[in-house]
Amino acid sequence: MVYLQNMKYCLVFVCQSGELEVKSLLLASSLKRYLQGDYECVAAIPQPATRWGPLSANTQTLLNKLNIRTVAITNRIDDNYPIGNKVDCLGIETTAPRLIFLDSDILCLRKCHLAHWFSAPFSAKPADLATLTYDLRRWQRIYQLFDLPFPTERLLATVSGELMLPYFNSGVIGIQTGLGFSAVWEDCCRVIDADSAITDKRPWLDQLALPMALMKLNLPHHSLDERLNYPAHLKPLPPSSAFSSPVLCHYHWPSVIRREPGLKQLVNDLVNVYPLLKPMLLAVPEWAPVLQPNICSKPRRRWSSWLNSKLTTVVTTQRSTLTTPFATPEAIITGIPRSGTSYLCRLLHDLPECVVINEPTPIYQPLTQYYYPWPVATYYQELRRDILEGQAIENKMYNGQMIEDTAIIDVRTRYKPTVTRPDFLIATKNTLAYLVRIPQLKRVMPAAPIIACVRHPFDTIASWKTTFPHLQQAQVNEFPVGHPNDPFLSHWQTQRLGEIAATPQVAVKRALLWRYLAECVLLNRNQLILVRYEELVPFPETILRQILPRIPGAPPFVNTGKIIPSTLRHKREVLTTEDKAAILDLCQDSALALGYELNF
Repeated sequence: MVYLQNMKYCLVFVCQSGELEVKSLLLASSLKRYLQGDYECVAAIPQPATRWGPLSANTQTLLNKLNIRTVAITNRIDDNYPIGNKVDCLGIETTAPRLIFLDSDILCLRKCHLAHWFSAPFSAKPADLATLTYDLRRWQRIYQLFDLPFPTERLLATVSGELMLPYFNSGVIGIQTGLGFSAVWEDCCRVIDADSAITDKRPWLDQLALPMALMKLNLPHHSLDERLNYPAHLKPLPPSSAFSSPVLCHYHWPSVIRREPGLKQLVNDLVNVYPLLKPMLLAVPEWAPVLQPNICSKPRRRWSSWLNSKLTTVVTTQRSTLTTPFATPEAIITGIPRSGTSYLCRLLHDLPECVVINEPTPIYQPLTQYYYPWPVATYYQELRRDILEGQAIENKMYNGQMIEDTAIIDVRTRYKPTVTRPDFLIATKNTLAYLVRIPQLKRVMPAAPIIACVRHPFDTIASWKTTFPHLQQAQVNEFPVGHPNDPFLSHWQTQRLGEIAATPQVAVKRALLWRYLAECVLLNRNQLILVRYEELVPFPETILRQILPRIPGAPPFVNTGKIIPSTLRHKREVLTTEDKAAILDLCQDSALALGYELNF
């Protein structure tokens, strides 16, 4: 691609009364802060005002202050399809050779010369997910409407990594001016919208029509990477120092800004520079918390200073404002079921500045629907946001304490964890679901260590026999994640689970299941912090002192008096001769690799 350093470019975005009014002003303010080169910014105002509403006096004043040109646009697709307003934006008059449309719910995050990326006749990022490309019959019908050949080209969905037909996210689009692109795109939208045989078109009508407009104009395209349209609603922001650091961040909703410290800080900085923004944000319930300080006694500081304060002073509960983005220590707890994972959760949760969620329900959907479960990573951020905002969260708690053994008590309740600083440790635990997704979890949460608990197979299987039915009977077909038909498992995992499901003898099924889970641990051992039940229970302080330094940014160990050694539990009397024989026959190698000797 030829980069045109001195090329003039024009940015246009929709500014209309209501939700987009605040978003568009934040976008305009961030562009003013970071854009470089020869450019102009244009706010497209939908007409008539009787349909779309008038802009406030503050909005008009701020647009003038930011030197934003305003133009009128008309939605000729359907007034009941507000997204259609963007189509006319690409037809505005400008002397610039490149026109770049931006959705209003975008923020510019760093200094940039956008002409670097938009020198092609058409530039856009492939869609985040391949959702609307699965039904090939729908697309065949669409291409037939325009007498266009079915494409042989394929793109990769940027979040899911799925192979798909040409299908773009229309939040950021760059075009060469003078091609009549807007009129062709509008016509394609209207033709598709009028065809009753094509269902479920909205709110994706504009994106369905976009590949048709490209093909009709015979426009070559340049696929933008995520830096130019980062899907922060689906993925956490990478560190600002990373090469992949976003330039344009597509956040969608203020709740996303509230969970991203860098975005929240940027919005607060913009409000300080442009005070007219403040009353507008405070007037909207979803936006007001962005400007409110978090509920924590102290801003981020060195953990050594915090440790000294814990030893010498009593922490207050005053509010303070977060002034800089902070490290977010996170960890994942998994392992073979009945190997002390809930006990470890309780130990960590009892430490100061640590919050551990035992088997959170929101992680199941991403683990079942996405090969790369990015929503697990954003769930951690949402937890931190909700805790810092003083909201109650759900956890397995009883009488104010984390449940230590879910086989005895297994209830969820809502409560408000106590933290005094924003960079507290968050961990979540799941055995079966996390254990079969270790590589994928490492992809989406590379800085979060994964702690895996294991236990002697005799004691593990003895505990299975006296607890949950799916473990008693090794009912692998009933696992919500990691069942034999799970599309995200590897071939060897599917083969192992098929063997377990096809085995009629329950004792053999249990032994096969333990071996399979042990293999999941061993295969990923170099990526795990391994914790043996037999060491954790009698020496919890020793284990915690080993774990915490391996979690980046985690607080130092502080014994609050709750970390008390416990007694190892054995139920081997429930094991039959058949159980022991199956374990000896099938689990010997895996047990030895984990440090366990098997004796009859």
